[in-house]
Amino acid sequence: MSNLDKLNHFISNLNVVLILIGYPFVVSIFIPFLGDMEGITRTLTIPFRLATLLICFTALFLNIGNKIKKSVPISLFFLFWLLVLFRMFYDLEIRSDFNIPFKFTYQIWSYAIFLCFIPMISILFSYNEINLNSCLKYIYIGCVVVLFFSMKTTLKSGDERIVGNVALDSISFAQISLITSFLSLYRFVISWRKFSIVNLFYLLVASVGFYVGLKSGSRGPLLGFFIVLLLWYVFKKGFGFSMMLKLALLIILFITCNSWIIRSISYLSPVTAVRFSQASEGTDLSVLERQESYYWFINNIMEHPFWGSQFARLSNTDFPGYAHNIFLDILLGFGIFGLFFFLYLIYNAFRIIKNMVNNNSHYWVGLFMIQVFVVSLFSGAYYSDPLLNCSILLVFLGKFNYPKLKDCKEYNS
Repeated sequence: MSNLDKLNHFISNLNVVLILIGYPFVVSIFIPFLGDMEGITRTLTIPFRLATLLICFTALFLNIGNKIKKSVPISLFFLFWLLVLFRMFYDLEIRSDFNIPFKFTYQIWSYAIFLCFIPMISILFSYNEINLNSCLKYIYIGCVVVLFFSMKTTLKSGDERIVGNVALDSISFAQISLITSFLSLYRFVISWRKFSIVNLFYLLVASVGFYVGLKSGSRGPLLGFFIVLLLWYVFKKGFGFSMMLKLALLIILFITCNSWIIRSISYLSPVTAVRFSQASEGTDLSVLERQESYYWFINNIMEHPFWGSQFARLSNTDFPGYAHNIFLDILLGFGIFGLFFFLYLIYNAFRIIKNMVNNNSHYWVGLFMIQVFVVSLFSGAYYSDPLLNCSILLVFLGKFNYPKLKDCKEYNS
């Protein structure tokens, strides 16, 4: 292997690691030393984003001549994104009924192109150089480091929602903590036959990650975590009649024991228990605040139900707003036909994840995708979420040449 090939391999794998874990890792490392102040976020974020973008372009340049992997889901996914960019271009640059300030259009274009689309292109072209074993190793190390640097905040949190730091809000912090938890469980499961201190470490980190996620008071990431575990089990065991009975029993137990579950949560995280209780009663302020947004999106969707009308909630004075629900965002932009298109992509992604789980083939990527997808049902916008889009692409690429874990030296050593 030449020096250029080694560089290509290094850059291509570093690119994936930075996209999936880079930002929380960097801000968790440096903010405690630079000061947890509002102004310090921009000081870290801008250089990091520029460095990450440079890595993306470098990976793309080194692999631009490579033959890319093609499949119907991959082609349709990029077609969907071309439609998204066209919709954004029409709404932001051509329409005359809105005059959105340049600072907002520049920001939204930066999110869509530089945070999502270009990283996706770089992963597609550099896929042949990507070693998901190595990526998992360094992503996991980064997650554990973020968790370690958060412990001071966690222990001092009291009964309030915790955040990682000024750059990691409670939702982002909960998500990275719970990702750390199920990645620990994943690494434990694939090596559980060998009793070792390392396996005990995985269980410890999984427990700490879940505890921190619980203390954050963020319901979306917690729901995503339990759905990850549930689908992991269903995919592993198969979806037959007995599984349907088990799921029905689980739902019945959850409904009948709801009060007991919330009371049990209150011993570890009172704020999370209160937020779940308020959500079930319909008195939670954050839910009530989002209802106005939901009503606006639903009313505008009903005016143009088939093809959509605009990619976001546009105005002449504010940043383009999103619905805090990926389905409502897509319905607003592309109507029912666009939603069916996207649901077909998600269906294929889940089908591939099922095969990856059954083949023990790097299915941590699928678990990662499920987590961020569930969170997208309650927070964020799909056109500015690199974790969601890049993990979907990695799942679609998962049907190509992924060695089984049992054949990997890393897991047999």
